[in-house]
Amino acid sequence: MMWNNQFYTLVSIVTIFNTVVLPFSPAPLRPQASTYPRVIHSDLTQVISAQHNYFSPPNFSIIPSSGHVSLKSVHRNNFSALSAITMIEPSIMESTTTLLSTTMQSVLSNENIKQAFSLATFGPQYLWILMIVFPNTKITKKIMGGYWGILAFSFVHLFIVIASATQENGTAPIAEFNGVFDPSPDADPQAAMIGMMRYPNFVSEEWSHVLTWDLFVGRIIWLDGLKRGIFTPHSILFCNLIGPPGFLLHCATCLLTGKGIIGNEAEALDDD
Repeated sequence: MMWNNQFYTLVSIVTIFNTVVLPFSPAPLRPQASTYPRVIHSDLTQVISAQHNYFSPPNFSIIPSSGHVSLKSVHRNNFSALSAITMIEPSIMESTTTLLSTTMQSVLSNENIKQAFSLATFGPQYLWILMIVFPNTKITKKIMGGYWGILAFSFVHLFIVIASATQENGTAPIAEFNGVFDPSPDADPQAAMIGMMRYPNFVSEEWSHVLTWDLFVGRIIWLDGLKRGIFTPHSILFCNLIGPPGFLLHCATCLLTGKGIIGNEAEALDDD
């Protein structure tokens, strides 16, 4: 009963507003056709039901028509916001999947592998310069004292490995890898390795692999020189240029200066 009284009160107010107030109101208050376009009853019912179904009273809807507000009894539409979301969800998922796929293809591209190859080649040289030219400075100790430099180029190498595997024939060298470690008399491991080098992305992976481990060994030589007061720039330079011979040169330097080669460090830990 209370609802009916409120309903008829609202009808009276709207009617008075339309017939008395609105005709004599200033132009800005009058609804224009361009501002209030005619809305089809069924479409508006769906919109109202979808957006306000959870709080709107039954058998009630507002339908603008020719610039006037009218009231009409309608049945509540079963269309809901949940069903609308269910209808558009597959398209959203498909668009998201397509976007992610396109982004991954763009990131894991051959061009980016080339860029990573250059970074793995030239980036470590700055760290080598610090250890060779400025071995005892504070900045070298700050940068090379930890493993952040090694970690950075390890991640560059990891990117090259993952990106290479996603390319066409990216996993082909793996099929030929067994030939490198084939111990049978008729096998030719060297030829197998040469065959693997036909793949540019495999070359990128191997190159960054070697340079990262060279840097790791160069840091060990530099750190040993700091700990025991051994001259290391020449050994670190050779380690950068040709790898293991640089470490051999460091061991020779240790012997010639009477410092001796480091013994079994694991046994030293047990003694401590």
